[in-house]
Amino acid sequence: MDTAPSKYAARRTRSAFFLLPGSLYLVEVFAFFFLSLNTGNFSMAQLWPLAFGALWAVCLGCLLRVLPRLAARLVYGIAYFGKLVYAGFQTGYYILFSEMMWLSDFRYTSEGTDYADILLTYPVFWWVGLALLIGLGVFLLVRFPRWERSLGRSVLSGLLAAAMAAGTLCLPQAVFYHDRTIRYAGSDYGRMQSAEAAYENMFNAHRLYQVCGLTQTFFKDLSAHVLYPLTPGYAREQEQAREEIGQAFAQQPQRQDNEMTGLLKGKNVVLVLMESMDDWMITEDTPYLNRLMSEGINFTSFYTPVYGGIRTFNTEFAINTGSFLKSAGGYAFDYVTNAYSQSLASLLRREGYSAKTFHYNDPTFYSRGVFSEAMGYESYVCYADFVPEGKEKKNKLYDDQLLFDNEGLRQEFFRQGQPTLNFVITRSAHLSYKYNEVLSHWALKRFPEYRGFTGSEENDCALVKARLVDEFFGRMIRELEVQGQLDNTVIVGVTDHYTYGYKNEKELLHLSGVEEKLLLEKTPAFIWSPGLEPMEVTKVLNTSDLLPTLLNLLDVDYGYDYIGSDAFDSRYEGFVPFSNGSWIAGDIAYDAASGRYISISGAQVNVTQAFKAEMDEKVKQFVRTNNLILDTDYYKE
Repeated sequence: MDTAPSKYAARRTRSAFFLLPGSLYLVEVFAFFFLSLNTGNFSMAQLWPLAFGALWAVCLGCLLRVLPRLAARLVYGIAYFGKLVYAGFQTGYYILFSEMMWLSDFRYTSEGTDYADILLTYPVFWWVGLALLIGLGVFLLVRFPRWERSLGRSVLSGLLAAAMAAGTLCLPQAVFYHDRTIRYAGSDYGRMQSAEAAYENMFNAHRLYQVCGLTQTFFKDLSAHVLYPLTPGYAREQEQAREEIGQAFAQQPQRQDNEMTGLLKGKNVVLVLMESMDDWMITEDTPYLNRLMSEGINFTSFYTPVYGGIRTFNTEFAINTGSFLKSAGGYAFDYVTNAYSQSLASLLRREGYSAKTFHYNDPTFYSRGVFSEAMGYESYVCYADFVPEGKEKKNKLYDDQLLFDNEGLRQEFFRQGQPTLNFVITRSAHLSYKYNEVLSHWALKRFPEYRGFTGSEENDCALVKARLVDEFFGRMIRELEVQGQLDNTVIVGVTDHYTYGYKNEKELLHLSGVEEKLLLEKTPAFIWSPGLEPMEVTKVLNTSDLLPTLLNLLDVDYGYDYIGSDAFDSRYEGFVPFSNGSWIAGDIAYDAASGRYISISGAQVNVTQAFKAEMDEKVKQFVRTNNLILDTDYYKE
């Protein structure tokens, strides 16, 4: 029997083979659709990721031709589905946050499973695209092509693969040249957001993707953040980095007392992280929050930018330590062995305070059980540990007022004999915003009049959840008064992030009273204590400013340098640095994703070249110093 393949069969095999690199490229195209086409005004520079994707796809295709069919099939399956999973996570994350994750952030994904219903709000074509790509990969593995192997063809394929790999190393230079020519034309302006800075410094995952595409972003991330820290050269860099941090801090104004210093000295502190409590959710139906903000210090231009990949813990970490999570990624637990001698809890405990963290969730969530103690708290108090097992346990955990309803928790909160720091993380306002979501359902049982209240399911759920948060503050005020502790207590409220789980982004912009997504990052923040003179602070501030501000009010002689500043320091003009190079200063915001300047008040924008360069350098220094503080364990004594 003649076993030679027919011309038709050979032609079918040849055609099928080109589907292998083609399918890998389709994953790149899928990612490009969500990561590049939705970033603002389209330009030809946005096509660079597709060029890099093509080089990598051809490179892998040529390598497959060198391998035996069985090995090629295995390599292809790992490469294709690995890339598809990576693309799915990155695009899914970008749809929610307009950011990408580093590889180390992927370890956090299991922590979001409780809120998996947010996936139902994703665009239909995202789901369809993923389904089609999965189907294509399965089809190609089942109908994997055959090809004739020979030494000549293997050598040719190997040479072509090497040429494509070389192309991935050379092409960045073309990107840099184009960027210098078009974007900032050889001047200092824009260097912080330049393609070369993003590629070399890797200060932001999405900006890196815009330069070199999905596959090369993966390999650079793997090399820099996973493999390199295992080498001897990494230790030498640590010492150089500590010197660099010291030089950066030496250029900052040193701490000085001001008219607010010691105003709240010696008082008990209740620090409340108001999960998802956006500014527009504070209405006439939240009387207690209105009271605290109008009678206390109300920070009306307070922004909570995200660093790393985790929003809630990013803010939680910043208000406690004065630093953000690393913009270049890194699992927070990697830094649990750092010495947080500069943290709020550590400093107040030196002053004789007792300090504890309170939340409903399991201590393993974000590793809080370990991290709370690392940051100086005596313990992490989990509500679930105080509620007997049974069908009512979940219902009890839905309400933040359990902290005062449960006698065991009350005793933990109202400790006697010394001043206290209580860090409370609320739950009530957390996403998502649908009637059948568990927290929304619980809130609507308490306040059924909110169902259909605004004509929007999302708005109804957000507002009824805000009502629960407000009631928590009202209950806390009453309990403090009953205990005779109200007059000697400071209540600090800060939100972790805006309501990013909203499906209707246009409506969210309207509710927030802004026209640009960057400005959604403004969130409520206040400090209240009985008898405090009402004050509205309009200075633009960021999350890292809260700790030095609070320490000044408490007159804690901390003796540390922080990347943030005291809000009441007249020398500090205030600004908000974002990890992707965006910034807000005064009335002007710069959106690095689109390259546009925004006037917050609506006035005409007039930005000088010198101011542009100054702000770019300021943000670059801030982000780098922040990252190095964690990497070097800078506050270790």
